[in-house]
Amino acid sequence: MISSEILSGFNVDGDYNKAIFLENKSKQMDSDQPLKRMKTFHTDTHMIKHLAEEFFFKSHPFSDLVLVVKDKELYVDKSVLAAGSKVFQSYFQDANIDSIEILDVTPDEMIELLQFLYPQLRCTINNDNVTILLILAHRFELNFISSACRTFILLYLSKFEYINMHPNGGEFIQQDDGIRLSISSILDILCIWFREFLLVDDRTACDAILNRLARCNSSTILASNGFMDLEDRMKWKIFQARTKYLENQRISEFEQ
Repeated sequence: MISSEILSGFNVDGDYNKAIFLENKSKQMDSDQPLKRMKTFHTDTHMIKHLAEEFFFKSHPFSDLVLVVKDKELYVDKSVLAAGSKVFQSYFQDANIDSIEILDVTPDEMIELLQFLYPQLRCTINNDNVTILLILAHRFELNFISSACRTFILLYLSKFEYINMHPNGGEFIQQDDGIRLSISSILDILCIWFREFLLVDDRTACDAILNRLARCNSSTILASNGFMDLEDRMKWKIFQARTKYLENQRISEFEQ
């Protein structure tokens, strides 16, 4: 057995798996529609999760590798993992390897990722899983998943309008489907996305996120758990963007 440490010093917990739902103002919905959509969404998600667990928790034809994730064993196929991931491909240089221990990922998170490698499993990138998928796709070098997450996130950012950031970050914002997210949780997620894209030097995605973070109140940014977990160089880039935004605001006001 070999061990693999994936998240490089960052623990993803429930706070970062909260849903971020895109706003679509072109749709007209009655008061019951968001609730109906939420019920359908959660029912489908539960069913998909159950089917995936049944698949990975049991040995199946051609499964020749066990991923040990905390207290669970996930049965997978070397050929499938190697075809999608350069990281797994490098592990399998040793033909005798039959198990890999993943030290810092939960079974649910690993299954969420693995589903995308098996075409017989139904899965999609959504507001619930995009953040953890982005993190794990970067770590395992699953380029097709990280690319899809990037597209999803850029679409979200394109619909992300200015929000009046209250100093304590505790204000809740209701989404079209009825979900209410706190400003602080939105900031946490934006900071995680920024970190992930900066680590792979994706300037376009970083600039799109900085454009939104720059509009946030400085005290709100400082209070964000996601911000506090960033490296100093990453924090500096966010405040550099904030300073530039404020300077441009002053120039614009002066010219009017």
